[in-house]
Amino acid sequence: MCGFLGEFRQQPAAWTETERGTQQRALAAMRHRGPDDGSEHIEPGCWMGFRRLSILDLSLAGRQPMAFEYGRYHLTFNGEIYNYQDLRRTATSSAQISSGDTAVLGDLLQRLPLRQVLPQLRGMFAFAWWDSSQRDLIAARDRFGIKPLFYRHDTDGTLWLSSELRALQQLCGGGSEVSRQALAQYFRWGAIQSPATLLEGIRCLPPGHCLHWKDGKLTIERWFTPTWPNAAQFVNDPVEQRQRVRQTVLDSVQAHLVADVKVGVFLSAGLDSSLVTAAMRHLGQEQIKTFSVGYESDAGVPDESDTAERTARHLGCEFFRSRVTADSLFEQIDSYLEQLDQPTGDGLNTWLVSTVAAKEVKVALSGVGADEWFAGYRYLRLAKLAHQSPLSRSGWQPAFQKALLSIDRRWPSSVRGHKLWKALLYSLGGAGATPFQWQTHARSLFPAPDLAALLGTSEATFHQHTLATAERRDLEQRLHQAHHGDWLTEMLLAETETYLANTLLRDADGVSMAHSLELRVPLVDPQVFDLAGCLPPASKLKAGSGKAILRESFQDLLPEWIFEDRQKKTFTLPLIKWLRQPHWRQRIEDTLSSSSCRARGWVEPNLAAKWMQRFYSSNNISTTGWQECQLIWLMFVLESWAQRHIVGPTADR
Repeated sequence: MCGFLGEFRQQPAAWTETERGTQQRALAAMRHRGPDDGSEHIEPGCWMGFRRLSILDLSLAGRQPMAFEYGRYHLTFNGEIYNYQDLRRTATSSAQISSGDTAVLGDLLQRLPLRQVLPQLRGMFAFAWWDSSQRDLIAARDRFGIKPLFYRHDTDGTLWLSSELRALQQLCGGGSEVSRQALAQYFRWGAIQSPATLLEGIRCLPPGHCLHWKDGKLTIERWFTPTWPNAAQFVNDPVEQRQRVRQTVLDSVQAHLVADVKVGVFLSAGLDSSLVTAAMRHLGQEQIKTFSVGYESDAGVPDESDTAERTARHLGCEFFRSRVTADSLFEQIDSYLEQLDQPTGDGLNTWLVSTVAAKEVKVALSGVGADEWFAGYRYLRLAKLAHQSPLSRSGWQPAFQKALLSIDRRWPSSVRGHKLWKALLYSLGGAGATPFQWQTHARSLFPAPDLAALLGTSEATFHQHTLATAERRDLEQRLHQAHHGDWLTEMLLAETETYLANTLLRDADGVSMAHSLELRVPLVDPQVFDLAGCLPPASKLKAGSGKAILRESFQDLLPEWIFEDRQKKTFTLPLIKWLRQPHWRQRIEDTLSSSSCRARGWVEPNLAAKWMQRFYSSNNISTTGWQECQLIWLMFVLESWAQRHIVGPTADR
């Protein structure tokens, strides 16, 4: 499926021709182009529109909005329900109007309360269900936030829904007042945190939430909260651990293969994508198409694609690769920026490999999710030092932290990036005193005082916009109360509700669907999540590496060069070298010194110029150099996106 729009008014009224034109422009603004799109004025004051990427039931019977019970109900549904065939066995005749999963979902919603339907769904979804008899609407989003859902609720009670921010912006009349809170989050983490969006008045329904609209009133509730059991429910036998991990992951991959079209897979040199590919082969998939991206030989970062090709050949798969250069990326960058739904610092790599895959398949699998639930990130070992050190939790910790962070900002880059200094920083409490604070420190891209200055705000305001939001305070308190003493579980669940939901999954869906490619994530699955929660921390994070239990469970299916390689692989674009190329430098300087950038006032122009000067006057490739490169990239993407999509008032200071 692709995406949908909806408009629901408290007072029924016929639309004017101008309003009808706005609806059609909003539908056309959605990225996805195809013959199976439609819209329907289901009654005065209520309208739904849909663009479809046909994956299940390719016939006209699968088109949306889909009507039920002689037009009383209408459903728009973006995503896939992987267990829809099992659910069909107990369905009524309503599910027979189409052979796909949309009809099964509609049948369930007709018969059961929403709270009984949602836990039965294994898949990724965002949907809206309209009951014309009761004149009310329910909408919901999947557990972990794989599929997006944006909304705006006006003071007159009108509700607007969309699976794309820019389409909703168009439907609402093109308003573009920008949120200062969202800007702060964007620069701190490289991604805006739900429920905020870059545009004031438009919200993102958080993962695992549902909404209900009736008589102009909107209520939002949480239907799923990621939590894991305590140690009393752990599976402690190593043999049983490996058996359950293997069976659960294989079952999830099998479920994610359901489609009436070919399914490919993104393949890198890392464990996760190699495991998913090996699982597909083990499950009997033939003619598997794998996709990767590589670089020229002197890119300055490792090129994983040769190892990916070796793995593909070993598993008997077809291999498709694009070798990207600074020049080829320069030629494609405008297309990328045009298709971004919101600015992000992380989506380009997935966009590039999606470009390759979309030429061959309509569905691809990805290994996203294993690091968050099976402890794959390297910074977790630093957090372990903090957990073991009594100094990090002593009464002196706040003073230590303030002093250490001050020193950290002043150290030469050769010292700041050194692993011994990082270990000392965590051990002495410089990264915080709790697991949630350690995760926050690890995910922060740049020192807060520098970012506050760049945004022209105080440190207190910057803190209020990022660390002190109601959602973040609630998350910290909930994780601590539920998992007090289990530091690794607390950190992994923090990853699940922040980095996984707001960066990895959001970017992966947005940039892949920009190519009309459906990206599926079998390691982000309810059954895999439940299993991961039953595994003791020691089975995940061992001295040598993270994701130990995943590696051990699939040893016989993995090539030895993947199994033996304990180093965490990251798909890193060589931007630190490419952005220093003369044509890239000219493009970035022109963008960030433009009159539109200065007029917007989102960043302080003198400080922006200072950071550009610092980056371009050195060849620093240390951790500090990469941070400076990231900051330049974030500013460039933000302003480039704004020049294409923002019209109207600038952000309110």
